[in-house]
Amino acid sequence: MRFYNLAILLPGLFVSVPNVWAESAGTLETLVVTGSPAMPLASSTVELATRDQLPGLRIDSAEILQGLPGVQADSRSNYAQDTRVTLRGFGARSAFGVRGIDLSVDGVPLSTPDGQGQLSSVLLDEITSVGVLRGPVAGLYGNGAGGVIALQTSAPDQTRLGTRLSVGEDNLTRQSVTGQWRDGNRGARIQAANLETDGDRPHASAERRHAGAQVYYTSDSGIDAVLRLDTSRDPSLQDPLGLTEAQWREDPHELNPMAELFNTRKEITHRQVSLTLRQQRGEGRWQTAFWQGSRDVVQYLGFAGDAITSAGGVVDLQRDFAGANGNYNRDFQFLAQPATFTLGAEVSQMEDRRRGYINQFGVAGDLRRDELGEAVSRDIYSLLQWQPATRWQVFGGVRHSDVDFDVDDYFIVTGNPDDSGEKKFAEWSSAFGVNFLLDEHWTFFASAGRGFETPTLTETAYRNEATGLNTALDAADNRQQEVGLKYRAVEGVSVDVTVFNIDSKNEIVVDQSLNGRTTYRNAAETERRGVELASDIPLADSWSLRVSMNYLDAEYSGGDVDGNNLPGVAKENHYTQLRWQPLLDERLTLSLAARHRARVAASDDNQTFAPSSTTADIALSSQIPWENWDMGAWIKLANLTDEKYVGSVIVNQNNGRAFEPAPGRNFSAGIDVAYKF
Repeated sequence: MRFYNLAILLPGLFVSVPNVWAESAGTLETLVVTGSPAMPLASSTVELATRDQLPGLRIDSAEILQGLPGVQADSRSNYAQDTRVTLRGFGARSAFGVRGIDLSVDGVPLSTPDGQGQLSSVLLDEITSVGVLRGPVAGLYGNGAGGVIALQTSAPDQTRLGTRLSVGEDNLTRQSVTGQWRDGNRGARIQAANLETDGDRPHASAERRHAGAQVYYTSDSGIDAVLRLDTSRDPSLQDPLGLTEAQWREDPHELNPMAELFNTRKEITHRQVSLTLRQQRGEGRWQTAFWQGSRDVVQYLGFAGDAITSAGGVVDLQRDFAGANGNYNRDFQFLAQPATFTLGAEVSQMEDRRRGYINQFGVAGDLRRDELGEAVSRDIYSLLQWQPATRWQVFGGVRHSDVDFDVDDYFIVTGNPDDSGEKKFAEWSSAFGVNFLLDEHWTFFASAGRGFETPTLTETAYRNEATGLNTALDAADNRQQEVGLKYRAVEGVSVDVTVFNIDSKNEIVVDQSLNGRTTYRNAAETERRGVELASDIPLADSWSLRVSMNYLDAEYSGGDVDGNNLPGVAKENHYTQLRWQPLLDERLTLSLAARHRARVAASDDNQTFAPSSTTADIALSSQIPWENWDMGAWIKLANLTDEKYVGSVIVNQNNGRAFEPAPGRNFSAGIDVAYKF
């Protein structure tokens, strides 16, 4: 791989966005968009240690994303496929992984230059907070940033050694161990986890292993440094595939015969090292990050893929990636009022060596695809925040992105011509907004902007009745507007209401799928209108209530699917959680959570819908400190009413097997013990 000289690739960590101004007039506070509850944009941040979250296995990112405004996180109950995540409809057409949403851990991107991403390689035990940014400002994150999900860890505050053991139905066991050390301005943490399960359905067993290490250091001059090493190894992830509606209605646990016939499965190895540096003191502040890694995937699909033009039924992908970003923030006076200017840049690269083979009933056969694909993204952006008066704050930002694709095809035989080619995108993103402090409790905000989403390397691979890359495929364009109110009270009450509108054009849809080769085109336009409400309400000393209600009307507004619902997106997605602590602390906590999701279209033609569902979970947990020991335990009963529902849909599945069943009523439990030195 042709790595860039990362030492000269400053700056560009994360676009900084305005927080509510400090109480003393004449001061602006600039924060990265991982957010805070006071941020006057459509953003949310939850501290997982105190978020009133139900305890759980921490094996699925849907566990930590439930109840966040604008987010629809659908668990597939299938470890061979990533959790399906959409944000205000962005990412809806993703057939695998996450797209259309910018993902990161500690400021280091999990998303690739072509807009794809995944969360399965993240060890969720270490995540302490989740920040979500919705709306126009998210477009300042560049390609495929219809929204932002930023996961954060925290530096160790003490030296301790701990272990966790969790069990669940279907012979699920998970063990993890964590050791951390703290000495003055230095800290370190190492952790490892192992998961094994037979799966809820036939042909759904899984083995997953994570390991990681972090080093934290703060210099006397105020520079924070975080060095991370993350690895994951999934030696065996069986894929039970989806079911047709008729199969699901007859028996949600039915075996898809293609899963056994072709022994569908996946094996993944992921490695990444990163370094982040930040200096947040004074009038001039900066931050930067560097990362490099690899991801190897071998996947056996549910078909042979033996046509000479097919990409094959066995995927063998070797991906190398690297990048750097950073930004610089400067406070100054503009017209005698405080302002902050941000300038940043980012460059990232990925190189995919992709081979495809015939799936000969679970054994790799003859070669059907052999190519080297490269995607490079180079971005520069700026943001200006200004407080023209005590109650007012305005901001505006722009970003320019150059995204280049280059593919070299090495499988050139009779009947399968040369599909090499290149495609370049040059796109602008922008966002502008205003915040007004109505009084000490209420804040009004409004913003507008545009963003874009390029096709992925996979989507540009082929074109109809011609050779070479699909150079006619353009980036999708979106225009967003939102207005909202935020209420904050000293008693801990918070209420956020946001109304938004999103218009997209040149949406990328499937053009043709023939003999194992799929092509795409720009065809559709979409309209999304929605309302989001989020609230945290302390009901009494021992009771608290958390509510998230989301209404999203997402429809195609052009092309041959005009008026159809956007597949994979529910019009209603609501979450409520009630928490009771009778002893007024963590020694005993009873939590009840309920979720309602409206019906979901499985494809663009809207011929099949997964029905609506309402489910509830209940959990009892206890955390007891004793001398140098911290001991905890939890039990959880999920899907209390044994609801028969579809956990997720596989969007635009050509064979009709689009339903991924959710488990029925199921039990899990865990214990954790830690010793403080």
